Amino acid sequence: MIQNLNKFTFAAFGEILPEAQPVREFSLSPEWETQSVPFSADEVWVTCAEGMPTVLEIEKGTAALAVSREGEPLEYFYLDKPVRLHAGVLFAIVPRESCVLRRAIHKDGAWVRRHRLEAATLPLYIKNRMEARAIYTLFYQEKEKGFLFKGEAHDLPELVYVDKGALHNVVNGTDTLLSQGEMMIYGPGIWHMQYADADVEASFITVSFDLSGDVPETLFNRRISLSAETASLLRRMLEEREKNEPYSGDIILSSLQMLLLSVLQNGEKAEPRLKTPASLYHENAIVNTVLSFVSAHSTEKLSVPYVAKRCNVSASRLTALFQQRLSITPAEYIRRVKLEESKQLIRAGEMNVSQIAAHLNYSSVQQFSRQFKSKFGVSPNEFAKSIR
Repeated sequence: MIQNLNKFTFAAFGEILPEAQPVREFSLSPEWETQSVPFSADEVWVTCAEGMPTVLEIEKGTAALAVSREGEPLEYFYLDKPVRLHAGVLFAIVPRESCVLRRAIHKDGAWVRRHRLEAATLPLYIKNRMEARAIYTLFYQEKEKGFLFKGEAHDLPELVYVDKGALHNVVNGTDTLLSQGEMMIYGPGIWHMQYADADVEASFITVSFDLSGDVPETLFNRRISLSAETASLLRRMLEEREKNEPYSGDIILSSLQMLLLSVLQNGEKAEPRLKTPASLYHENAIVNTVLSFVSAHSTEKLSVPYVAKRCNVSASRLTALFQQRLSITPAEYIRRVKLEESKQLIRAGEMNVSQIAAHLNYSSVQQFSRQFKSKFGVSPNEFAKSIR
């Protein structure tokens, strides 16, 4: 952060020269050399005044002075006064855009160029280290018992917060159960699916958004318990979405930023990541591959042996892994994916029940209707009537 330039804060690096003095040190020629040197934000040079002190003053523009002693971190000062740097002090001029620096150095001294720094590493002003730049989706979802989302992967981070009930989140083949008051943020490009147990209704908030800057990996793919204060930021986002007033979008984005920073700064009871043995990592990869395959081929005629063969695993091992990880058989998972897909097709209203059964490769419309009623308690036709 930029500090105020005064004799106390700057004492370790040099002296503040009197601003009222008309000529200051710049009148010491021929023993001193005086120059006007332009600086650009495109490149910042760290130099060292060796042998004798250096005198600096901004002639035109605005800049910060970054100073350090050998082996110590840089400190930043707003360069609005003339200064005399001690010999041997490392320094850099950091202009806002460009500036002209008046400098004087004794004939027995020298400037030594050490190395070049990117201007972004020496900020002249406070700016976001990490920034939530945009929100693409913000939903509150209430799902029936046994809900299943067959899965997807996209290039945006996605936050899911459980408001009521409990929700299974399968991320890269690992199942994490989130209970009320807990959340997870899926990392960008990570394949994930969700489901609820057969006797559990789940209500949850999902937010997909764009992040830039320094985004630590610790933010993603773990269970996080939110405090009441932090969870209230999510509710504020929903309230502002309903208001839809001129600056509601800004408030929503700012609330998300505050939530993410709270998680990073305070921990918010984040569950530590466990090191995954190679054997478990391989098993996770198998589960993830099968889930992704079934999701992408839900309209095909799927059987456990067929899916196992396509995913290069034996049917018996596939069954064992699913029962261990998801507490269901692969056959039951395939049925659930197809039935969830059928509900979406019924809602779309573009096909009748017979066409949907054929599209999803059921053996017959009777088989489809029987499984649908067993799962949802109503026939496909009754469900279609209830939503129109």
